[in-house]
This record gives sequence, C-alpha cells and structure tokens, in this order.
Amino acid sequence: MAQIGELLGFAPFSYAPVNSSSLGNQSATSNRPFFCDTVDLGDLYAAIHVAVLPPLPQASFFVGNTPNGSSKNSYNGHNGTNGANGHAQTVNGRPSTPTQLDKFLLNLISAGVEAPRLSDIDISLSTLIFSKSEGYAVRSNLLKHRLQDSPIPIARIDDRLIARKFHDKFWARELTAAGPNANLSLLAEHAAGVVQWRDVPSTLSIQELQQRLINITQELYRRLHNVPCLLPDPHIEEKTVALVRGRPNLMTGGPVYAAAKALGLKLVIIDEAGHWLEADTIENRKLRKAFLRTDMTEDEGVADRIVQSIKRYGMPVDGIFTLSDNFFVAVAKAAEELGLPSGPVSAFETAVDKYQSRMLQDSPGHTARVTSVEELDALLSAPTDGSQSFFSPTFPMIVKPTKGWSSECVSKVTKLSDLTTAVKKATTRHGSAAVIEPFYDGPEIDVNFVLLDGEILFYEIADEPPCEGDATDATVNDTFSPVALTLPSALPFDEQEIVKNTLHKILLEMGFHTGIYHLEARMVNSQYEYRSVSPGVIDLVPRLLPLSKTPECKLIEINARPPGYRVSVPSRHTYGIDYFAIRMLACLDDKDRLRAMSVPFSSSSSSSSSPPAVGGGAQYWSRLVYIPVPKEGVLEWRWKSHGNVHTMISPSEDLKLRRPDLAEHIVLAVDYYRHGDWVSTFTDGARTYLGHVLVKSTVSRLEAIEVGNAVLEAYEVDIAGVSDLELLGD
Repeated sequence: MAQIGELLGFAPFSYAPVNSSSLGNQSATSNRPFFCDTVDLGDLYAAIHVAVLPPLPQASFFVGNTPNGSSKNSYNGHNGTNGANGHAQTVNGRPSTPTQLDKFLLNLISAGVEAPRLSDIDISLSTLIFSKSEGYAVRSNLLKHRLQDSPIPIARIDDRLIARKFHDKFWARELTAAGPNANLSLLAEHAAGVVQWRDVPSTLSIQELQQRLINITQELYRRLHNVPCLLPDPHIEEKTVALVRGRPNLMTGGPVYAAAKALGLKLVIIDEAGHWLEADTIENRKLRKAFLRTDMTEDEGVADRIVQSIKRYGMPVDGIFTLSDNFFVAVAKAAEELGLPSGPVSAFETAVDKYQSRMLQDSPGHTARVTSVEELDALLSAPTDGSQSFFSPTFPMIVKPTKGWSSECVSKVTKLSDLTTAVKKATTRHGSAAVIEPFYDGPEIDVNFVLLDGEILFYEIADEPPCEGDATDATVNDTFSPVALTLPSALPFDEQEIVKNTLHKILLEMGFHTGIYHLEARMVNSQYEYRSVSPGVIDLVPRLLPLSKTPECKLIEINARPPGYRVSVPSRHTYGIDYFAIRMLACLDDKDRLRAMSVPFSSSSSSSSSPPAVGGGAQYWSRLVYIPVPKEGVLEWRWKSHGNVHTMISPSEDLKLRRPDLAEHIVLAVDYYRHGDWVSTFTDGARTYLGHVLVKSTVSRLEAIEVGNAVLEAYEVDIAGVSDLELLGD
C-alpha cells in the first residue's frame, strides 16, 4: 500500500485546541497500531483510508506479513519500538506523549466530527475524502446523499466539514506521496468529509484487508468521481425561494425541506391561513424562513394575490415554485410578473389540461372534451361532415378529468352505453371537464427528464406493471391505481430511444427548457410484453410472437414538476438524483449546481452484479410496492414486548421484525396512517394505500420483483371493521 500523503499549502481556518479528554474512554488509542493508504478517485477527489487495529497488549508490535508486503516497517504509523513515525517511547508499556493517531482523532473532533468509535476487538476503518479543486459547497450533505444504500456497510458519515462553512470558500488541497514523515493529524481538519465504515473482524488476513480497502475505493469512485462537492466562482450566495402550497404534512414535505436545507436555501411558504407551517414554532422555523398567509382560492386573481404577498413580505425572494398541479399556471404568471425564472405560462396551461396535452399527438374526432353528459350526447349526434365539432369514439377508450392526479376517476370504457357513467364520474371530481381519449395498449412507463436550456442532463424510464384497468375484460368500475414500479426499465434500447426522443421533442415544442418533468406514456407496438416468467411473477419480456408494426410512444400526461412524494423515492435511491433539489435550483436558474446535482451514479464498476445503465447509472434494481387498504375500518398497530417494556409498532416495522430475510432487501418503508386512524379502500375513485415499500436487488430485476411480491404477501395489518366496532360498543 502507498504511504500517507502530505498536505501542501496553508489552511484558511483556525480551530480551538481540544483536550485529550474529548476522546472519552478511548484513551487507549495510543496503544493501537494503524496504517494509512492514499488513493485517487478520479479528477475530483482523493481519499485516505485509515485502518486502526485493536489495542495491543504491549507497545511493541511485530508481524511477518505487512500491508505492503514488507516486514521492514510493520504499519505506516507504527514502526516497532523507536516511535519515530507512530508511537512515542513508552513508559510501562504505554506511550508517554500523544501519538500521531491521538492527534489525528483530536483534530477530527476539533474540526467538528464526532470522535470515531474504535472497536476493542475488530479493525476500525475510516476514509477521509478530499476535493482536488477549490470553491464553494454544492450541497452540505453530498456524501450522505451519494453513499446512501452503499453495499459496503457504513457506521457513520460526517459531511459537516463541508456544511460548517457553506458559503465560505474552500481551498484546494494536494496530496502527494510524502513518505512516513507526513503528519496525519494535520490532514483531518481539511477533509471534505469523513466516512467511518462498519468494523471488520481482526481475524482478516492482510490480503483480505487489502481487498476490503480496494472494494471501498471502487465504490467511492463509482459514486463520487463524476459529481463535485465544490464549485468554483461565482460565489454561491444564500438565497430565498418561495414555495406556493407548503405540502399537506411533514411526511410528504420532508424531502422538500431537507433538500432546501442541504442546498443552503431559505424557504418562504405561501399558503392559506391555518396551514400547519403557519404557526411560529421552533419546529416550523427550522423548516421555513417565513409564512405568507394568502387567499389561495382557485380563481383568476390568485396569481396577483401571490405577487402581492411577496411584495408585502419586503425581503428579497430569488425564485418561486410549486409542487401542486392546480397552481402551476398561477405561479408561472407570478414569476413572470416578478421577473423570476420560469417556463412560459402557455406551456403550463397545456400541461395541466389533459385534453390540450392529448391533442399534441391526436387529431380532432378521436379525442373529445366535455363538461357534462348533455354535451357528450350533443357531440355524439353531431354530423361528421366537418361543419361542426364531432366525436367518433373507437373502443376501448379512457375517460378522465382534464385536471386531476393519482389516477382519480379514470375509467376504461369498452362500449358506448358506459360512456355516460364514466363521464359523470370524471366531471364530478374538482368540477373538472372530462377528456375522452383512445386507450393505447402497451407497456405503461413513467419517464423523468432533467433539462437545462433544452439539454437532457438526465432521464430515466420506470415500468408500471399492469393494473386492473389494463385487463382486457376491465369494466368502467375498474381503476388504474398503480400496483408497483420497477427500475430500471426492461424496454429494449431502441424503444427507450424512441421514448426519449418523442417526449423530449414534445417538451421543447411546448416551450419547456429547464427543470424536472414527470411524464407518463405507453409504448404501443412494443416488442416486449407482460407475461408470466416464473410462478407468481409477471414481468416485461420479449414477445413470443414479434409484431410487424413500428413501435410508437404515446403520451398520457405531462407533469411539469418532480414525481409525487412516493414515486420520487425510487429515483433518489436508485440513481442518486434528488428531484426536489433540482426543482429548486431550476427556479433560481442556478445552472452550475443544477448540472452538478443531475449526475447519476457511474455505470462503470468491477462488480458483475451492477445493473445496466438506463439514462445513467443505477446502483441496483428496485421495486416500489404500494400497499392497498384491504378493508374499511380503524387501523390497529401491534404491540411489541421487550421484557417488561411494551411498545406499538407500525405494520412495516412489524413486517421487518417477522421477516428479516425481506428486511435485508428493504430500502425504505413508509406508513401513511397511525394507530386509530380510519382507513377506506377508495378515495375519490382511486385506491387508498396504507403505505409503500421500496426493495432492492443487486442480483437481478427478477429478484427485485420476487422480493416485492413477497413483501406484499407478507404484509399484515389489523383493521377493526364496522361490525367489530359495534361489538366493542355493546
């Protein structure tokens, strides 16, 4: 192994001295052999691995096989009895003065890092990450974000060496091979971050320990080499962003507020009186800078009221955005009035109207827009000679609200007599008109684009398996509520290119150029189909009988925003892309950071188990599973007993305790309801979910689907129905 490098140049920071008592009961550090290894992580980073062995029974330490294959110097940082590089001369078997390891740990504490937890029986491994360039912090928790779900277990990540000086400049540090006289303790305070890995057994051979560090280096390279933690000038200033509609609760808003904090942005919330973020509490002040009470009635004046609220605020607001579909147009108008970055109002007007967006690919006569059953009847009876608007339905067809979300009130119609029922259902939701459009058979997909001045920085495709509305015998009462989502897509490369080119062209023609866009589409005439691939498993695979027709991508809808709360989860974990951060950077026109935050994991890896790249690098195959409410009633959590202590646990926690074999594949499990909440099977015509579970596999897509199916089957929930409650009342 290479010997420790040396820090060149002067540090612009000064730190108060830390007493050795800060190490607590780890005073035995002086009696530990340790060694270091300097590694290169590409153009942006270098790293130093530090391996600390368990305490020795006495000061001297000799081994026959050393990390670098030589017995001359047992460990970098410990050279036997003379103490020139590692331990000082000893008194009664203990060092008489602080060693380099002691100083290193103390300097970590001085720099704001918690004292590393060193094992008394195992080998403790840490990695210091150094940026090769100078500049300003891109994101304060970059290491935690990029190292999430690492296959190499991590005990702790400390990003605070970036975060503490978020708006101050960091100077470049150069590491060179400087031999055994380099001072490790001086390096600690200049790292961009520190990763402490889970301890490894001290029974490992030197060769096995070497391989462990090689694996760590490869994993760090894959995750970090293409995304900078620092950007050069211009100076990244603290900015304020206005969020219109502050999210309904902390669960759905948490990722937004966390992203803002990591980017160093201050949030101003614009919403109705009585919103949970309005109260001036300590907890709310951590999430937002201010709350601007505004009348959010959805009328022609809402955009002007938003503008007036910001003007009355009196403090600079540098950007404005919303995640609520009903306010896209109003916020675009407000941004235009305030001179803030935004897409054109006309683009948002088309995106939020499912009839207008459908007409981007359809022609009149095949798709219709009606506000009532009476208007439908008039349209169906109109002459087809072109003298007036007409509609000639071709079944099956889809009926849905022109404005809506989450598959609410969406119906599949296979005969003329069911059109009336479907139109009634669609027009009663939000008082919206209904759009009637052809049903396009083929695999349904979710497609996410990150654009900067029209350029695709990142895109991904996820597969939505068939739902009950996709069945050939589906009726007007069946829903299109999703059942799962699988990443990366199994569609062949040429069809993915058709998807990318078709939808990208549509976005540009509408006028969208910078931001995150979530689209839904179907691949018509695909050479892939859903069918059984193993007992109980249906997946997207090549057709048994190939089609002669040309594959075509048909747009379902455009959402000029990140995917919803739960659908954004797989992308953040699978690709390392935080869509909420990108949305805020786009509304600020912060192009440098937007580009930096749009880089997925590297596809290159020595591991044969790494999944293939789809619009960038995925770290594994993943499956998002939706847990539907099985019946109406009151949700009851279960009790867990540990000795005399009894606590309630959620259904997802109960699942992980009962099925540890599944728990090791679970990335994230979220419960939407708490004990005692009333749950119903349907909400506004769409299925109600108890929660979602994201599972992963580094082996295969098939395993990810199998694990997802097993999670759904093993998920247990207790719901007291109406009859049960009546019995309790008696």
